Formats: sequence, structure tokens, C-alpha cells
Amino acid sequence: MKKIFIIILSAISLHASAQVAPADLKEMVQHSFDHYAKVRSMETQQRIAAGQIELSKADRLPTVDGTASYMHVYPVPKIQLPGSDFTFQPVPSENVNAGIEARQLLLDFGKTGSRIHQHEAEAKLLGAQTSEVKEQLAYQVANAYLGIAYLNDNITVQEANIKLLEETEQMVENKLKHGDAIDLDLLNTRVKLESYRNKKVDYVNALRKELATLEYYTGDTLQDSIHASFEWPVAGVVLADEGFLNNSTVKTAIEKENVASMGVEFAKTQYKPSLFLDAGTGYKNGFLPDVNTPKFNYNAGVSLSVPIFHGKKLRTQERMAAQQVEVAKWNTQDVKNNLRKEVIQQQSEVTASKERLLTAEALLQQAQRALQLAQSRYKNGVITYLDLQNAQTSMLEAQLAKIQYQYQLSISSLALLQLNGNEFWR
Repeated sequence: MKKIFIIILSAISLHASAQVAPADLKEMVQHSFDHYAKVRSMETQQRIAAGQIELSKADRLPTVDGTASYMHVYPVPKIQLPGSDFTFQPVPSENVNAGIEARQLLLDFGKTGSRIHQHEAEAKLLGAQTSEVKEQLAYQVANAYLGIAYLNDNITVQEANIKLLEETEQMVENKLKHGDAIDLDLLNTRVKLESYRNKKVDYVNALRKELATLEYYTGDTLQDSIHASFEWPVAGVVLADEGFLNNSTVKTAIEKENVASMGVEFAKTQYKPSLFLDAGTGYKNGFLPDVNTPKFNYNAGVSLSVPIFHGKKLRTQERMAAQQVEVAKWNTQDVKNNLRKEVIQQQSEVTASKERLLTAEALLQQAQRALQLAQSRYKNGVITYLDLQNAQTSMLEAQLAKIQYQYQLSISSLALLQLNGNEFWR
């Protein structure tokens, strides 16, 4: 029995509601589907593919053409009868013909059906590729959304620390007035304060760029209307080989296999004959005894076309089509192998981020307590300014580390959802 390779991902213990994507994110994804040029292009290609199917089906319908022609011929054969003034002319010098010609396919032993199946498979492939482009776009929007949460949290932390340093600056100024501090302490405080302000400018600049990226995807002017957080996404899924069928990349690879298989079927039908019904009617001259007078005429019959020899062309086409099937199957296998690798890597990132986040939360609590003690002791003159500065720096580093690990956990969780083919925007 074939063994199925199963990867079980451990669930992240967060509230169940965190599994649901935010409503504003879903709305932005839907807007991106309507706006993004590549999606619109793929949808247009789908309509073209549907038209190609209709063209293939039309091969089974009759074709009717109206014809009209005029031709002057010189010289024309003439026979002068001995002993008579009568001249016999078997063909006219002025040839006219007007009528209708029709052809109907009677039987082609599956050639037209095979062509239709091939175009239907190509249309399904385009549908799968369109879904893949949409999924990639949706997750790009989600990544930008989480990036905004990351930058907003960093800006908030930076603003809190700027306010803290401004309070410290006031504290040092008061101590300096009473001779309990030196000018260097105040200078160091102001230098660090400007450094924090510059860092905030960097975060604000990055946030504007992230918003511009979202506007590019969605076509909407977003300003500061997005209030993202790390409450979503939560990775808690079970993936197996059969589970990869939900992944859009795998779906596309499978549809490529189907297209290649239809190519083999179509190549095989080229050896088969085709039977047609041909008919026509109209008026033309050239009929004896009065060759110059147009007369009503009609014709009907059948024709059979049988492939006999094409210089090994058909055999070569069949062999190449079979090789395309083999290539498509190897491509599907490579896609699945890559998914397994990505799942293991992202799950490792999730586990590591969860562990780092627990440590960061503990360190943040300790840093908060240490800063409170440092502020109290510095006011009472128990510790130096350097000790206070170290406590403030540790506090900032702990806050930023927690945000960083939250962001990494969310990004890895988002990647796992994408690998599992989760359509969070529905």
C-alpha cells in the first residue's frame, strides 16, 4: 500500500475568533481582484479560451459560402461545319458563375471532439492560473496588512519611549539645577531623544510605503484607515499529500498535466480519416447546346480524407505530446516536494517564534519592573544616570523584540495558510 506522507502541524493556542480574517482585509482583497491589472488580464484570457472552445465546436456545423465569378477566355475553340454558315462553339468566351456551396462534416472519428477536449483543458488551466494569481495577490495584500500592524506597533512604542525620555529630560534638568547632575547627563538624554525621534520618522516613512503598496494592489486611497493587529492569522492546520490539492500551485500543475494528456489524445486522432458531405447550387453558363445562357445547376456528394504518409510528422507529434505529459508530471511532483519542504520550514519558524515570544514577554515584564525601580532610585540619587539609561534601553529593546517576534509568528502562520490553500477572503 502506498504510504502517504503526513505532516501534522501543531495548533497555536489562541482564541478561535482569531482564525477569521479581519473584515477590512477581506474587503481590500476583493478590491484588489477588481483592480489589479494582471488579474483582469487573466480573466480576459479566460474569455478568449471560452471563445476558442466555441470555435472548435463550430467545426461540427456546416459551412455555407456564396460564390460569384466572371472570366473572359480568348481564344475559344470553334468548329465551322463544312458547307454551312453554322459555327459550333463548345465553351463560352464569357464565363459567369453564381451560387452557394456547402460542406458538412459527417464523421471524423473523434478528431473534433479531441480538439474540443484539449481547448476545454486549456480553459481550465487558465482558470487555475487565474485563481493562483488571485491567491498570490490576496496573500501579498495580507503581508502588507501585517506589515502595517508591525510598523504601527513600532511607532506606538517609539512614541511612548520619546515621551519617557522627555520626562527623563525634565528630571535631569531639575537635578542639574540642584547640582545633582552634570551637563553630560542632559546632553546624553537629548542625543538619545533625537535618535528616537529619527527612528520614528523611519517607521512612519516605511508605513507610508506600505500603504502605497496596498493602494497599488487595491486601487483605494487608504490613508490611516487601517488598524491591523497580530490577532490574525493563526496556524493550526493538518497537511498531507492529499491536502496539497487545495494549494493553487498544485491545482495549476495538475491542470497542466491534463492539458498535456489531451495533447496526446489529439495527436493520436490525426491518424484517423474524415468524411464530408459537399453540395452546391446556383447559375452558370457553359452548358450545351446554348453555352452562353446561364442555367440552374446543383451538385452533391461525399469526400473522404485518409492520412497515409506525412513524413513521420504525426508520429513525432505523438511522441512529443507524450514527453510533455512526462514533463508535466515531474513538475507536479517537484511542486509537491517543495510544498513539503516549505511546510516543515514554516512550522519550524512558528515553533521558534512562539518560544521567542514567550521569552520576550517575560523579558518585557522584567524590563518594565527594572525601569520603574531605576526611575525611583535615580530620583533619590541611589543610582547614576548611566544605570537609568541602561534600564530605558533594555525596556525599548524588549518592546521591539516582542513586536518583532509577533510579526514573525504572524508571517509564518500566514505562509502556512497559503501552503494549505486557505482562501481567507471568502
